[in-house]
Amino acid sequence: MPVEFLTDEQAASYGKFNEEPTRPELERFFFLLGCGRGGHMLAGLSLDMPVEEHLAELVRGLDAGWKQLAERLEEAGPAAKVSIEVQDDGRVKLNVDKLGALGEPKSLTWLRKRVEKMLPKIDLPDLLFEVNAWTGFLDAFVHLGDGTTRMKDLSTSVVALLVPEACNIGLAPVVNPGYEALTRARLVHVDQYYPRADTIAAANARLIAAQAAVPTVKFWGEGLLASVDGLWFVVPVRTVSAAPPPKYFGFKRGITWLNAVNDQVAGIGQMVVPGTPRDSLHILDALLNLDGGVKPEVVATDNASYSDMVFGLFKILGYNFSPRFRDLDDQRFWRATMPGVETGTYGALEDLARNRVNLNKVITHWPDLLKVAGSLVTNQVRAYDLPRMFGREGRPARWVRRSRSTGGSCSGPPGISTLPSTTGRRRPAPAARPGRARAGRGRRRRGLNAHIG
Repeated sequence: MPVEFLTDEQAASYGKFNEEPTRPELERFFFLLGCGRGGHMLAGLSLDMPVEEHLAELVRGLDAGWKQLAERLEEAGPAAKVSIEVQDDGRVKLNVDKLGALGEPKSLTWLRKRVEKMLPKIDLPDLLFEVNAWTGFLDAFVHLGDGTTRMKDLSTSVVALLVPEACNIGLAPVVNPGYEALTRARLVHVDQYYPRADTIAAANARLIAAQAAVPTVKFWGEGLLASVDGLWFVVPVRTVSAAPPPKYFGFKRGITWLNAVNDQVAGIGQMVVPGTPRDSLHILDALLNLDGGVKPEVVATDNASYSDMVFGLFKILGYNFSPRFRDLDDQRFWRATMPGVETGTYGALEDLARNRVNLNKVITHWPDLLKVAGSLVTNQVRAYDLPRMFGREGRPARWVRRSRSTGGSCSGPPGISTLPSTTGRRRPAPAARPGRARAGRGRRRRGLNAHIG
């Protein structure tokens, strides 16, 4: 949609509350706990306890994480691949050696070649029909009108639409005038009424459930780890959904497809965003609208423009955010204390853990944070829009600043996602690719340091 008619002031204020929002405006956009729906939502997020109990649990976990990490560094001694350096200006720098590549055993090379020889060479449509025989995922493509209309050989028409859509080849290669289910008129009709965002999500949910039921998959994971990464595609036509990414592709316009894959190697959700935004709040939006599968507990990404606020939003929604840090030596690590909760010292990490979380700010604005959590899980607002809607001249609103304290209470030792074992191996944050995600889980089991969240 063209926006040239807007003034600079109107464009800057678009999508924001220019003044303090009234309660009717909040009820329109946000989930309010006083509407009688908050109890079940808070219980689902494990937030129905008093804020003091919730924060005490976080403080104990953070304290245990620091102590465990200090003990591991002491055990590793000179062989540790991590060092703490106090610079002349008083800043504390964390040095971590580069992660070495893991070699492939000969047995894995043999197994890969053996499996490749065992796989039959079949056409892609035949593969879809075979998977449908196992899962019935094509039955999820129902008519837009009443959801019950079924025409003859509908599955053939749906497969004929899915293949060119996935391969971006158009309908010409699959049209067959001699077969009713493959005529152009039939395919155009089916394309208009059956493949939609909701039916594709329902079909994917069946595939996710079928994948989780495979016995071998149980050895890969339980679906509690999700990796999210984006693929960028050039869009040759002018559309409001595309944006240029000058850093990577000049001024060509395109979109990014965010894909969430769990440790059972199943694509559990996706989202299309304009351009190439390196923003973790888009990732949170994708996680809140998964097609199926269990809710992941750990979310691994690459450098996703993380911040303490982002850590706080992920944590309050029940996710353990684990990005790959670009500049680990520039990160701030936090400690927390609370009356009635016993905490200790952290040995060699004492200088690193010098930033303290102000929990009083969290307690004061806890009701606002709960309203935000409810608004996000009920899809009344998108995570990406929150800071923009409540920002004032580049400065975030108070509840946004308080969420940073929540994030700080869970970004102490967890931020050090690549600390050493006595063997010199480190557990990297799993990348957003199925194979590397599985490798990440394997290294976590073998390494001394585990993610503490």
